[in-house]
Amino acid sequence: MARTLPWDPEIRLEGPGRTRALLLSGFGSGAETLRDLGDHLRERTGATVLLTGLARHAGDPDAFEQSRSWDYVREAERRFLDFWREQGTPVHLGGYSMGALVALVIGARYPEKVAGLVLVSPALRLSSSGKQLVGYTVGSSYYVLLPAGLLAVLAGIAWTAHKRGWPRSRRLLRALGSTAVFATAALGLRAVTVPLAGGGPLVRDGEELLPPHFARASLVGSSTLVPLQLAARWQLRRTSLPVCLVFGEADETVDVRFATLRAAGRRNVTLHVVAGAPHRVVTYEDCHEVVTGFVTSTTPRLPAP
Repeated sequence: MARTLPWDPEIRLEGPGRTRALLLSGFGSGAETLRDLGDHLRERTGATVLLTGLARHAGDPDAFEQSRSWDYVREAERRFLDFWREQGTPVHLGGYSMGALVALVIGARYPEKVAGLVLVSPALRLSSSGKQLVGYTVGSSYYVLLPAGLLAVLAGIAWTAHKRGWPRSRRLLRALGSTAVFATAALGLRAVTVPLAGGGPLVRDGEELLPPHFARASLVGSSTLVPLQLAARWQLRRTSLPVCLVFGEADETVDVRFATLRAAGRRNVTLHVVAGAPHRVVTYEDCHEVVTGFVTSTTPRLPAP
């Protein structure tokens, strides 16, 4: 039976060189998923590589279900700036799946601090249009329609009470009842979770290992990834930073064709699709070689210390 690796929110791989890279793990997974790529980068380039999970991705299912995409961006931005301040020179920033989208958004904010963007299986659009539609529907319902509906009902109660001269007690009772109905609907949405597929075991030194991964995700929390996708698509079109895009040809999670069309004709984008690889292409040797070559070619020449 495959052994499950422990949750580790951060893995630091110290290298002898001056190249530095920070990589963010994907939604529902931990930094262990990126260790093979990090080890390869350190061995081939001498880089110091920091692998970090997204916010509230430390093994607590309750904390994970309460996490939102803005938590991921805020925490990753703080960690990136701390890492950059250690040396004060541009670093390579990247990630896997949803972590790649977070990296893209942060890189667009601090282009002078980034040597290049490494985006492995970025979830610019999901392959399932049904999942994408659910995300739009749940997110708009929870964050827009329910609050707007409650405000409209309360305004209607206030207007009717004013016209009919209702006593204060009746106004308050109506308002509390309406608020309770909308709050119950919101709590009902918050309680809904969906299964989150893992990527199967890893093989290291002949041993099968299961990287840590949450089994279920909050539907409301997952819906907040939609605006993150939209922001990342916009930033990919605008950024002039060097970008390395790597996908698996057999990826069933993200829409690879959509992403490749977005990257077509962009001189600053290096695109590679690994034949036969799934969504978790980050563990494949071909992916390691592509990322290593990109990091080597885009590392700025620094004066000797």
